[in-house]
Amino acid sequence: MDPYNTPEAVLQLGVINPEVEQILKENPAPDLSSDPPHILRAGADIGDRLACERKPASHGTHESVMTITLRDGYESELRIVKPPNPQPNSPLVVLIYGGGFFTGLNIQLLPWAKATAALYNATVVLPSYRLAPEYKFPTSHHDIWDTVKWLAANASSLGADPSQGFVIGGSSAGANLAAVTAHRALRENFSPPLTGVLANIPPLLDEHIVPDKYKHLFLSREQNGNGPVCNSKDLEVWMSWWLPDFRSVDYSPVNSDVPLAGLPPHVVMVDGMDTLRDDGLIYEKMLRDNGVATRLVAWPGMPHGHWGMFPQHSLSDVAQIDTISTIGWLLGNEVAREKVESIWNEEE
Repeated sequence: MDPYNTPEAVLQLGVINPEVEQILKENPAPDLSSDPPHILRAGADIGDRLACERKPASHGTHESVMTITLRDGYESELRIVKPPNPQPNSPLVVLIYGGGFFTGLNIQLLPWAKATAALYNATVVLPSYRLAPEYKFPTSHHDIWDTVKWLAANASSLGADPSQGFVIGGSSAGANLAAVTAHRALRENFSPPLTGVLANIPPLLDEHIVPDKYKHLFLSREQNGNGPVCNSKDLEVWMSWWLPDFRSVDYSPVNSDVPLAGLPPHVVMVDGMDTLRDDGLIYEKMLRDNGVATRLVAWPGMPHGHWGMFPQHSLSDVAQIDTISTIGWLLGNEVAREKVESIWNEEE
């Protein structure tokens, strides 16, 4: 049963969490829309590093860095996380960082990668992609597509076997990149096929491309437009740096003539007080309506990327444990939540 099939139910997700409300009263969110991209990028880079410092445990995993050459000769960095006891046939998981397409480091999701490698005996790759405003749309999407093609062709050199599981995922901008790449793989009959997609707080819609069937549920742009982060002002400025074509298949699978049917299972995760909330809610409905297996996770009353914005919040670790748990579902290797919590809370 779909718990968010009426406007009233969807709007209820946007009622602010009391703990968030108190945090914002004590520490109001800054106006990020007025800062130039290099200032925001510097701050975001610090945030990515702090997130790794908060969760330094390796869980016995092995980390390395390499570069690959993309279509135009650009050298792109990959960070590889291997499981504690690497095997030549581990599943392959690709996790893509977020940051509005203009910020982010490939260490951002390193805590997720280490936990994923340890829990599911997976080889996890953290790719890079070029950022706005220096590189406009769709450079980021071409970079990730080229990276996934390289990984498919060279998986064995990393000790991975995509036939054991080939999952692509990401958060925010990274979730867009994951969803778009997965649909391109479907359109191009990509082999080896992707077997799962994690779309964590994804931007995938615009008011002009929401299918008529779901327009009555596209409410978050207005309801949460004045939120503390990734609000309407932020999005307008950030998109002006990236310059996406919202009607392109490189922006969203919604724009393709190729149906969503045939896509691998998806996990879609949304923050209730997020301006982008209904991008995820509606996309999950579209997937389900096309026969795609899905899991939907919603965190009511929380703003975009709340675990990064409010790491002290009681629901921040919950969201990250939720995310790592669902990767197990995508790999067909779910473990008890208590085990995920134990790994996540492990000290160095």
